[in-house]
Amino acid sequence: MTKIWRSAEAGLRSLALAALASLILLPALQVVMRDFFSAPIIGLEEATRYGLIILVFLAVPSLLLTNEQIRMYEFVARLPRGLKYGLERVTLALSGVSFAVVAVAGMASALKNASTRTPTLDIPFWLFALPMVVGLGVAAVGYVWMAVRRSDPPIDGGNTML
Repeated sequence: MTKIWRSAEAGLRSLALAALASLILLPALQVVMRDFFSAPIIGLEEATRYGLIILVFLAVPSLLLTNEQIRMYEFVARLPRGLKYGLERVTLALSGVSFAVVAVAGMASALKNASTRTPTLDIPFWLFALPMVVGLGVAAVGYVWMAVRRSDPPIDGGNTML
């Protein structure tokens, strides 16, 4: 499972980095085309918005690998060691369940609006929602797996999850 997780996370991280590059390149291209050639590219704003969606949702599984979720570390650090590990497992399990609920809701929304398309680029809504469903679905599996596996989850925020 560790090898599968690392491969999935690396693939999603690569796509998220490509989306980050698009968030830099597409607006710059639009400025150049609009200001120097008086020929703005129609739909580039929508493509940039899609790049932001891809970046945000496909990068979610990376949080698990680096254990960089938002937490009250100062509070947790004062707890006894056994309670820290128990709290970490409960937090991971609840995070996985929460991500699964949102991923299923996103899938239901995409299926319900399957015939809807974006206004400018005519992208199908299911394709617009796909990064959310994939990113949160993979994160849900990863969080639940980390909560139920035999080895102790890290509690120090270090990069020792797998």
